[in-house]
Amino acid sequence: MTIRAKATATSAAVGVLYRGHQFTVHRSSGNWRHIADKTTGITGWASGTYLYRDVAMCLD
Repeated sequence: MTIRAKATATSAAVGVLYRGHQFTVHRSSGNWRHIADKTTGITGWASGTYLYRDVAMCLD
């Protein structure tokens, strides 16, 4: 899944969150989550549709 600079699907990509990567959620905006990928250290926005909240893991 693409990690974006802003909480929109058309925002610039800043990285990729791969299936199984764990992350920390810093805040939310609608269905978007501002995250920090614990594996790569990349921070940005990801769609909540593809995130598994209970264990903070990417499902896509």
